[in-house]
Amino acid sequence: MKESSGRYKQMPKMIRNLWDMHLDAQVYFLNHVVGHIPSHSIRKAYYRRIMRWRIGQNTSIHERLRIMGVPGGVEIGNNVCIGQDTYLAAVGWPDSFLQVGNNVNIAMQVFITMGGHDISTKGNFDLQIRPVHIDDHAIVFARSMIIMANIGRGAVVLPGAVVTQDVEPFAIVGGVPAKKISEREPKQDPAYLLKWMWRFH
Repeated sequence: MKESSGRYKQMPKMIRNLWDMHLDAQVYFLNHVVGHIPSHSIRKAYYRRIMRWRIGQNTSIHERLRIMGVPGGVEIGNNVCIGQDTYLAAVGWPDSFLQVGNNVNIAMQVFITMGGHDISTKGNFDLQIRPVHIDDHAIVFARSMIIMANIGRGAVVLPGAVVTQDVEPFAIVGGVPAKKISEREPKQDPAYLLKWMWRFH
């Protein structure tokens, strides 16, 4: 699924195939080359200019970020830290959008997807898309999964959690599937700002 516009559908099949190959090559280069460059500035320049992502100030995206998708559809705020080996699925597809607010921490090996499939035995395994929003001051700890769900302001996703439903603001969730365990106190924006990065990572 590369594009749903009428213009794309009207292209001759050969042109569509060439266009798809171009997009696939672009993402392959991102995953296997750009993601391994030991420079935050170079990686972010590629994400901004080639992938057409909007990325705020003082944001760090660490090595080996991988995506499944096409350019576009990602907005990341200020003072965000995204750890190594994060995986973003269904990026840039029609109706798919990932929005990360300000001062958000996403730890290493987190999996975030805006897409899934209809698993009904009466269905055709059709693709399902839902935008994902991770609000300001949220914390997503290592090896957790966010599957077509929104994370509220100041919420915390504990390590290894599998989130399949929206998380309310300042809630702390964990488990498989993730359930509310407690709340972050007090329910107010933290005073700290995330403004750090592992150099050469």
